[in-house]
Amino acid sequence: MSPFTHTLLYCALLLLTLKELTEACSCVPSHPQQLFCNADIVVRARVIGEKTISIPEYFDRTIQYEIKVIKIFKGYEMTTNIQYVYTPSESAACGVRLENKKEYLLGGNIYDGKVRINLCGLHYLWESLSAFQIKSLSQPDEGYQKGCECKIKVCGFETCDNIAPNECVWRDWQKTNTLDKEHACIKRRDGSCSWYPSIPDKSIYTSHP
Repeated sequence: MSPFTHTLLYCALLLLTLKELTEACSCVPSHPQQLFCNADIVVRARVIGEKTISIPEYFDRTIQYEIKVIKIFKGYEMTTNIQYVYTPSESAACGVRLENKKEYLLGGNIYDGKVRINLCGLHYLWESLSAFQIKSLSQPDEGYQKGCECKIKVCGFETCDNIAPNECVWRDWQKTNTLDKEHACIKRRDGSCSWYPSIPDKSIYTSHP
């Protein structure tokens, strides 16, 4: 192979790699409560089948997952008979890969009468959920549903200024791996929002200087 041909092949490979990187799905850090509140439908379901299909109104090929709904946590009024959820077939388009015969907590939005799920939404293995998360899903008067009027503000290494009364601060999110499993942002009687249960040692949620 000549040096010129080798260079061309290298450049082509580099361009393909850069294309994949720039087209990769990117999700902002989100608390499970936020994902619950943003979804039209939230269910516990078992995957019982899948197939790749083409839907004319979508440019990407789509995976149709057949599911058996075990419990509906949100969206009763929209549908009582969910048989399928749909997601892009490519992970770069935020497609979700689900395992057959596994149970998941799934949250999706309805488009054209179909429940669409994506990588940035709820798609947790049911067995990975904490007891607090399951309770927050199951008790609308005390759990995530009650906190949908609140906002969770994610702060990294920068400081969070001008915190509104309806906001809970999620500081240094990559180091607070229990905040999503053991806490919810709940609206109090005075209209303000705070973490429940309260966080006794707030210093562990403080950003580094």
